[in-house]
Amino acid sequence: MVRKISIITGISLIVFSCIPTKNNYDMVRFKPNRFSITPNTHEDYIKYIDTSVFYVAIQSKENIEKYNLENFQNGIKFYSEGRIGHFKGINFNKAEQFDPKKASMGYYNYDGTIFYIEGISPVPSLVGSKYLLSKSKILIEQSSNDTLILKNFKSAGGGGYTIKYVKRKIPKEALNYKPDW
Repeated sequence: MVRKISIITGISLIVFSCIPTKNNYDMVRFKPNRFSITPNTHEDYIKYIDTSVFYVAIQSKENIEKYNLENFQNGIKFYSEGRIGHFKGINFNKAEQFDPKKASMGYYNYDGTIFYIEGISPVPSLVGSKYLLSKSKILIEQSSNDTLILKNFKSAGGGGYTIKYVKRKIPKEALNYKPDW
């Protein structure tokens, strides 16, 4: 009897450890061990990114028309300790829009040579919500002080394309927010 309880408890712990939690904005939060990269520890990352700004994604004309993105702003915000948030539908006039609790979570790591980024993307499914870890790298040699070029790795969910991000200042109050992951 004790053995059966131990087995059931063990299986339950394994199953529940795979289920993500959600914060009060209904954003999924996984434990760091679910990611293939570890949060950044290399000090030279500041040569390539700025944690005091927002990087706005520059969409192609085709994507703007195809997905009706005329007035839609999305992008990424880097935080200390290797954390990155992906935001959708930002209003730059409101500091509370930059609360990382409203962002998809992710991590970045610069190892001295390559700058990796990994984040969570929701994938619609017939059996409920699924989440995909998408990995990309900053193309350091093509990026500049005010522009980042990211190359997404190919995966089962897509990828294999590059995205250009342009630096944009945010309200000073937005820098007071801290990630919840």
